[in-house]
Amino acid sequence: MAVEYNKQDYTTAKQILVFPDHYVAVAQTFLSNDSAAVTEDGRKIIKAGTIYPSNDANAIGVVFNDMDVTNGDRTGAVIVHGFIKTAALPALPSSTAKTALKQISFLPIAAVATTIEGVGIQVEAGEAANTLHVIRVEIEGASFRPAAATLSNWTITGEATTEVTVDNIVVADNGKYVDITTKNSDVAVAGAVTVIPKVEATSTGDVPAAAVTIVTVA
Repeated sequence: MAVEYNKQDYTTAKQILVFPDHYVAVAQTFLSNDSAAVTEDGRKIIKAGTIYPSNDANAIGVVFNDMDVTNGDRTGAVIVHGFIKTAALPALPSSTAKTALKQISFLPIAAVATTIEGVGIQVEAGEAANTLHVIRVEIEGASFRPAAATLSNWTITGEATTEVTVDNIVVADNGKYVDITTKNSDVAVAGAVTVIPKVEATSTGDVPAAAVTIVTVA
C-alpha cells in the first residue's frame, strides 16, 4: 500500500512580521473547507497574512504561513501579538478587525505620503468609437495591490463626458505601476479622464492626495 506524504516548505515563506523575533502565535487547525482559503494553481491555500477567521470583528489573529489545505486539514499558527507589515498582507485589515486584534500593530501606523504619476495621452475630439489606448501610471510611497486590477477600487472621473472609458487595468508584478487601457464607448468628446486609487488598491491603504489625468480630449 502506497503512503502519500504532504510536504510544505516554510523556509521561503513570505515574511509578514516587522520584527521576526518579537511575536506570539498559537496553534490553529485549518480545515479543508475553510472559507479563508483561496484557489491558486488548483490548490486551496490560506494565505500568510490572512486576517483569521474573517476580516471583521470576529478576527482572532493573522495567519503566519501559507497553509495548503487541498488534501485535508492542516495544523499551523495564527499570530495573536506582534508587529505586522500591512503591505505584505493579501488584503488590508478592516477597521473592525484592527479593533478586535488588540495586541497586533499594523505598520506603518502613521499615514504614508503616496503619489501617482502618469504621462496622459491627447485624443482628438471625434476619434472613433472602440479606439483603444494604454496609459502607464506609476506610484510612489507605496505599491499597487493585485486588487488595483478591479475597476471599482478606483475613482474614475470624466468617462461620461468624454465617451472614453477605462476598459481594464493590469498591475505590474512588482506593484510599482499599472497599465490602464481605455476604450472609446462612442465618438470622443472634449474633456478629461482622471483616475485615483482607493484604499483597497494600495499596499498601505494610503491614497494619493491628487488624481492623475490619463486622457485629454480636445
